[in-house]
Amino acid sequence: MNLLFAPGANLFWTSCAIASPALLIAAITAPWRMLLTESLRQHAFFAAILGLAIIWLLQVSVWSAIAIHPLMMIVTTMVFGWSFALLIGGGALVVLEIFQLPLRTANMDWDMALAQFDLRTFPVDFVLSVLVPASWAWLMIWLVDHWKFKNPFTYFWGVGFFGAMISCSLIGACSWLLFYITGSEIQLEAVREHFWIFVLLTFPEGFLNGILATVMTVFYPELVKTYRDDWYTRD
Repeated sequence: MNLLFAPGANLFWTSCAIASPALLIAAITAPWRMLLTESLRQHAFFAAILGLAIIWLLQVSVWSAIAIHPLMMIVTTMVFGWSFALLIGGGALVVLEIFQLPLRTANMDWDMALAQFDLRTFPVDFVLSVLVPASWAWLMIWLVDHWKFKNPFTYFWGVGFFGAMISCSLIGACSWLLFYITGSEIQLEAVREHFWIFVLLTFPEGFLNGILATVMTVFYPELVKTYRDDWYTRD
């Protein structure tokens, strides 16, 4: 979910207080050596940033206040882990804003389009579209890892499919809570009146994440950081 105009001071600084330490922790704890020593992982890292930005262009605008779109953060977290998922999501938000520049020129001049280039929405977008689903995915992975029932299906369907489905409603609830706490009346009313959109996205989000998680786990298990082949397939 993305804001379509700059947030108020309370919303901005509250989101900054949440996003800043999360990004710092992600940058410190990310396994950079694993990324830098293997070119395939590097290609996957930058492809994920580009792919998320493109997918997030498929937005549904609500009251010209918020835009709701597919997330794909569950499978991103499954493949790259929590730390890199946050960095990938943050990078995708910046690329998304860049991608939107030529789209705006269809209705206005370049100078006006450049004037609308505004990263003040970044902290709010990061918290709701990146941090919440990535943290939820990490919690689901932890729960699945501690189940006694060992089967790969519990991983890429339990996390990738059902985890992604639940994440849509969770993001809607967190959006409502954040907007309520910060007194963001316009965004709050938009979420309240159109919460059903989050519900409608549950199955498509679950299906896309589940399919991609299955494909990555079956064909490229060495790239899926959170998949433990020795645990899920042993007797």
